[in-house]
Amino acid sequence: MNQAFVDASWNEGPDAEGRLVGVGGWGLVLIVPGQLPARFQGQLRAPDNNAAEVRAVLEAVRAAPVGEALTVHTDNEAVIASVGRGRGPEVLTDAAREVLEEVAARGVGLRVRYAPRTRRHMLTAHELANDARRGLGTPGLTATRSDVLIEQRAAGDEARVSLRRPGERVTAHVPLDVMSEVPPSAQALLAAVGLALPGEVLVVRRASRVAQALWHRPERALRAGAQATLQLARRAADENGVQVEFLGVG
Repeated sequence: MNQAFVDASWNEGPDAEGRLVGVGGWGLVLIVPGQLPARFQGQLRAPDNNAAEVRAVLEAVRAAPVGEALTVHTDNEAVIASVGRGRGPEVLTDAAREVLEEVAARGVGLRVRYAPRTRRHMLTAHELANDARRGLGTPGLTATRSDVLIEQRAAGDEARVSLRRPGERVTAHVPLDVMSEVPPSAQALLAAVGLALPGEVLVVRRASRVAQALWHRPERALRAGAQATLQLARRAADENGVQVEFLGVG
């Protein structure tokens, strides 16, 4: 089932003429099975935070595939009452009606559920909304995000690196050199980074704690040869605009 995690941010301040206006931002993470998570954000004029929250739900419906079920996760009870149950504050009636009209037009089966902001995708939606309200673009939002899975057995002499980017899947079988000064798990990570395209964001799963630590701080490597190899790889990634994000530990 398709899922969207939404949040909003809102603040009241003076406009260019000194009048108080409400400026909001919305953010959402859309999860469609078989695809990489997609992130969206936008800024809007809004009378309060709840209105911005409902707008985030509307944008989730617009971004979701036509004719399919969609579960929207929010931490806003007013949104759940207005859009999910039709019993919210009267001030949200028109905005909620717009969402439901979009749901009907796109043939989306909508469910609205509560999710705490502490959930990973909710935190991302919150950051997107805050950046949008401030008029900032979230770094990496427009960059290609690719999913990387590292599979490595203990004491094995080979690691399997699977990379999935929009429209392409790449699998590399990486021989591990036990005589190298670079730890085997870090060798696998470097092979994964070597598959990246310029400007790409790699979301790496199952990298070991050692590999993650050495990527962030190459100087922590115990041997000079390993430090040099890791620093060279980091420098090449930075020059090509490649970003590495870690998700979990292998």
